[in-house]
Amino acid sequence: MNNSILKAALAVICSCSFISGCAVPSPSFSSMAAEYQNTVEQYNFNNILLNVIRASDGLPLSFLDIPSIIGTGNFTAGIGSTWANSSLGAGVFAAATSSLNIAPSVSVGSSFNYTQSSLDNATFQTSFNSKIPLSTVNYFASGDVPGELMIYLLVGSISLVDADGKVEMYINSPYSQTYDKFQSAINRLIKYNLTTQINHFETPLGPKLTQALAASVLPTYLSSKNADKMQMKFFPAVGKQEAYYQLMQMNEMITLCFGESPYVDQITKEFGTSYFCAKPVASSKEKSERIGITADAAPTKGKTSIAFLLRSNRDIYQYLGQILKIQNSKPNFQVKISPTDSFVANGSEQVPIIIIKKNQNLDNPLAKVNYRGNTYEIPSKDNGYSPMVINIMAQLLNLNKVNGSIPLSPAVIVK
Repeated sequence: MNNSILKAALAVICSCSFISGCAVPSPSFSSMAAEYQNTVEQYNFNNILLNVIRASDGLPLSFLDIPSIIGTGNFTAGIGSTWANSSLGAGVFAAATSSLNIAPSVSVGSSFNYTQSSLDNATFQTSFNSKIPLSTVNYFASGDVPGELMIYLLVGSISLVDADGKVEMYINSPYSQTYDKFQSAINRLIKYNLTTQINHFETPLGPKLTQALAASVLPTYLSSKNADKMQMKFFPAVGKQEAYYQLMQMNEMITLCFGESPYVDQITKEFGTSYFCAKPVASSKEKSERIGITADAAPTKGKTSIAFLLRSNRDIYQYLGQILKIQNSKPNFQVKISPTDSFVANGSEQVPIIIIKKNQNLDNPLAKVNYRGNTYEIPSKDNGYSPMVINIMAQLLNLNKVNGSIPLSPAVIVK
């Protein structure tokens, strides 16, 4: 019996040594951070898709944000054992038996506690419902976003006023009767290399100053909160005009314009020269002559003038919702646009703006939402401009998360 007890003790010791000696994976900060990033990424994709679905049904849009998250990881190992004695029969075959049961256990786990905050507040909604500024359009135009996609997403309508004063407005909506004319006009403007430009110019502030007066106002100028946008310039004497100092304000104006293209003569004949982009090293006179397409620019006599109406973030969701609504009613129909050289369309002449499948159970979708008994998915392959659209919408949404748009107190704490 003593030998049996000794053997059991040695077995327990060996098992403990086996568990402690094994390399058991434990939660690491990098793996937990990667898991969090993947989860938040998918959360944001699905949030965008969900609101496109709501827009297609004419329902209110609603956004949530995850302002904070706390992750914990744990690793535990243990071993348990039971010892039992029993006897078999009686008489000639009587014998005693002993048994040892060893049960090692290992558990590894990680968990996240996160907060969800609603963005349904005045601060967020004011920015969300405002027209997208030209500075944002310029950001996308200077990036890798194809021009045709940027225009179809951000521009709500275009108005053309011909030389006789006749106004024609073309609305960017697949349900509009003027949608074909909008596409035709936009394709022509894209061919003319429609882009954006930033013009810098100076505006005089106050009267002309002598050297003594300039020195006296200099401390006030340097302490101004707008000092980085002002400059004290010296102008030498010219003819009867004595030398003087002038405080100048540096201004920046972003406009749409036509860049370099083989169609200079056609553009000049139809629109004149004021819509051309100024050269980077252009003089002040040239910049004033080539101000681009602006809402307050006077039309050139005898030429066609252009006006664009930019969308708000909400307008873009409504537009994508219209596309989804068409796809739901006509599964084999896609709203497509003609790609430029910057997009490889795999040989197709036109590319869908976004593809959303309904109740098709796709493999590894880019985004997936279960909503009101239906499943909506954006495929990961053969999806047209869908990844770029999600990327643009995510960036636009982040630009609306200004100070005060995310409540300090979370709406929901999820554990």
